[in-house]
Amino acid sequence: MNDIIEKILNANHIVIDTDISNITGASALYTYIIRLHKKVSLVCMEKDDDKKLSKKYAFLPWFEKVRALKPQSADCFIDFNESCISMYEFFSKNNIKINPKMATALYAGLLQESEGFSSKIVDGTIFAMARELIDCGAEYKTCTKYILKTTSLSFLRLKSKMLSEMLLENEASASVFTISSDDLKASGANIVDCEEVLKESLMLQTVEIAVLLDLDNNNETIKLICKES
Repeated sequence: MNDIIEKILNANHIVIDTDISNITGASALYTYIIRLHKKVSLVCMEKDDDKKLSKKYAFLPWFEKVRALKPQSADCFIDFNESCISMYEFFSKNNIKINPKMATALYAGLLQESEGFSSKIVDGTIFAMARELIDCGAEYKTCTKYILKTTSLSFLRLKSKMLSEMLLENEASASVFTISSDDLKASGANIVDCEEVLKESLMLQTVEIAVLLDLDNNNETIKLICKES
């Protein structure tokens, strides 16, 4: 991110290319570029028929501007995969004022990345960041409602199937799930939703590791996550 300001300032049309897991930080960056009166496009390749960008992100600034296809006419392409914590630090280090739209997007990302302020990354710095974003105008109640308390029918369908077929292995220390493209298509969910189910299985007392296998590719491991110590 160090040279990104110079690239943006020298460009006429900027494309921010991101994915579902980084859409909140990308929204904050989009707002910053809009303030510079630059032409900017926000692209999330997962906003298509098979992997719809969840409506739980509909409260984000500029959600309606997100497109699935990358415009080729741009002269600056940003492959965005930054955490909201790093984006907050980026804005702070470069003395970039965080307005309410940016604050809302960053607070939403902070909720997501910290798993509702419950993960091991949470410390006094994280809470101080949250407080400053609220002071900057973050709509924190709306963020909490959508990020932590909103789900979808497609996710519930996927969750039901995954949990019904879950296996406990290695003396119940590992939860093992399988998924196929047909499963995702039938439920209307996406691969990011699968990770939420894996995390939930780690709440079982004996489970230390959750594994997701790809039925379409000889049970190749798609995702493996471990319980935090």
